[in-house]
Amino acid sequence: MNDGKSRQTIRKFLPDEYEVTAALEAALRAEEASGATLTGPELVCPKAGSVVEAKVLGMQADAVRVDIGWKANGVIPLSEFPDQLPAVGSMLRVRVLRIEDANGEVSCSAEEARRYELIAELGAGRTGKVVQAKVIEAVKGGLVVDVGLRAFMPAKEADVRFVEDLSVFVGRTFDVRVIESNPAERRIVVSRRSLLEEERGRLREKLFTTLAPGQILDGVIVKILDFGVFVDIGGVEGLLHKGDMAWGRIAHPSEMVKEGDRVRVAVLNFDRQSGKISLGLKQTGPSPWDSVEVRYPVGSRHRGRVTGLLDFGAVVELESALSGMVHISELSWEKRVNKPADVVALGQEIEVEVVGIEAAKRRLSLSVKRIEANPHANLSQRFTFASIVEGTVSELLDFGAVIRTACGAEGLLHISEFSWTQRLKHPREMLAVGQKLTLIVLGVDEGKQRLTLSLKQTEPDPWWDADKDFAVGKHCTGKVLRLETFGAFVELRPGVDGLLHISRMGIERGAKPASAVKIGEVVNVEVVELELDARRIALALLPPTDDA
Repeated sequence: MNDGKSRQTIRKFLPDEYEVTAALEAALRAEEASGATLTGPELVCPKAGSVVEAKVLGMQADAVRVDIGWKANGVIPLSEFPDQLPAVGSMLRVRVLRIEDANGEVSCSAEEARRYELIAELGAGRTGKVVQAKVIEAVKGGLVVDVGLRAFMPAKEADVRFVEDLSVFVGRTFDVRVIESNPAERRIVVSRRSLLEEERGRLREKLFTTLAPGQILDGVIVKILDFGVFVDIGGVEGLLHKGDMAWGRIAHPSEMVKEGDRVRVAVLNFDRQSGKISLGLKQTGPSPWDSVEVRYPVGSRHRGRVTGLLDFGAVVELESALSGMVHISELSWEKRVNKPADVVALGQEIEVEVVGIEAAKRRLSLSVKRIEANPHANLSQRFTFASIVEGTVSELLDFGAVIRTACGAEGLLHISEFSWTQRLKHPREMLAVGQKLTLIVLGVDEGKQRLTLSLKQTEPDPWWDADKDFAVGKHCTGKVLRLETFGAFVELRPGVDGLLHISRMGIERGAKPASAVKIGEVVNVEVVELELDARRIALALLPPTDDA
């Protein structure tokens, strides 16, 4: 007969586990009631899930046989002892998995006993215990770690700051704190971050007792961001802003450092309450502004490269991390500059002259135009009164025109100096930008470094001898130029006109000037008043002659 079937048949007639347990409990109660003691070997009635002491009896092909004090022996899979088998006679803690399997044996596990007791040690719902953990794998949302059993560490609990690639932790072993324990579900959640923060707190308190602005410390780059890097200066991190990494401009911190680099940094400032520390890298070495007055004295000339264009000027780099500003007014003698790009371009190499230094404020004032001679220097000596100059209209203003002479000096031609004869409302009625003119110098404004010019005075003044030709009492003819409510203006000759007042027209009171004269009409008049300095002549209307 097949042994397996025989055992199954026999087991039908044997009491089950419940019946055996009930019988033993009844016997024990009877013993206690009678005071008698049962004789014979002591039997323990293990329950599934319980942890008991077991003695190693020997080895089988695929299991270790142990005595658990039960009518049947326990068996533990050999796979639980990959490194070394237990010695015969040694004691093990095992957990009972099943009471009597198909072969009449009790299935046990030493590994499960260890896990069960570890969970019990951690305690249901208790947290705060510190254990050692080895990272097994990185999964979505965190890490699987081994603390004697599988536990979970959320991503945010892996470090004091967010770590994008959690795989860097795989294989590492470190202390963790249990923050959630549920033995029933065999769920353990741990945190490394809480321990790191506590340690950082201790280190911060220790560091702040000796920290001082200007102190030089060794550190390691631990994180690179767009605006700067975080540096570990002995368990405490400080921020090294990219503006404090180099004296020159850098687009991104990664141009200078990478994670893991060792650096020497200076403490710029710190806040004990918030724990924030600001660090500087460039402050640990010499500044390009040291002894700038010696290397770039006022009046010295240097080659530089245009690195920036602003509304009010151009930035010129003289050496690495040392730049100066050329104000828009210092770009050119010869023309009015509306924007720097009209004169210089980014990347262009130019020659400049140092015109001012403020080392404490790290300011260097430069000039492009002073490389050439100032066309406005000594104007009063170069342009005497009534001298004739050639010029070009460079700009039209509401009240006149800016004239640039051939040597580069500028002058103002007021609208009143345009013409002896024309009455203008705006300069554009007579001139245009770029038009070439011959002018006469009326004066020099040294303060504004500007000439005062005249166009009309290059021709004879029509009023020059008006007192001879238009003496008081003289009769003459003239052409009516325009009519006003108070009279009419009469042109006696080009550039000389007089006022024919309504009271001297010989018309009735209340009548209008148009009733006596017409525009363009040639009339006979008499000079009744003459003020040569004021260029004013008063006329009276005469009756027409017989020839008329």
